[in-house]
Amino acid sequence: MTDAVCANTRTTTPTAVRSRRLADREDAALRETLKRFSGCTYYAAYQFRLTGDPGRIPTLVRGVIERYVEPELRGRLGHPEGGLLLGRDLGIDSLDLVEIAGIFEDVLQTTIPDCEMRALRTLADIRQCVESRVAKSTGRRVAASG
Repeated sequence: MTDAVCANTRTTTPTAVRSRRLADREDAALRETLKRFSGCTYYAAYQFRLTGDPGRIPTLVRGVIERYVEPELRGRLGHPEGGLLLGRDLGIDSLDLVEIAGIFEDVLQTTIPDCEMRALRTLADIRQCVESRVAKSTGRRVAASG
């Protein structure tokens, strides 16, 4: 996977970082966590782990959520996300949310408190929650995403 294949126009990998790699064990654990997700989702997670670039988060969030949305509902993910309700519009239930939170915790190496997870109602809520958790754990602010 490359940036050309997994387009994320908000970010690029600095030349100095391109030659770096995750440790084999860390990469294997990341691959295991994301084995049922798209290559672009894995690539975004890998690049986030390698660089800490918060610009990778929107691709990662979309990829993780897409895995839990039924194929016939995935077209809705292409619409503006502010109004997409997780349950009604995307068919994501509370058990899915627990699994989704666990994946984000593993991949981003952060925690999502239960009280925050229970408050998630929309796709935008998930993105904002993940961005907030990353900002708190890394000190890096995520650029506003549309």
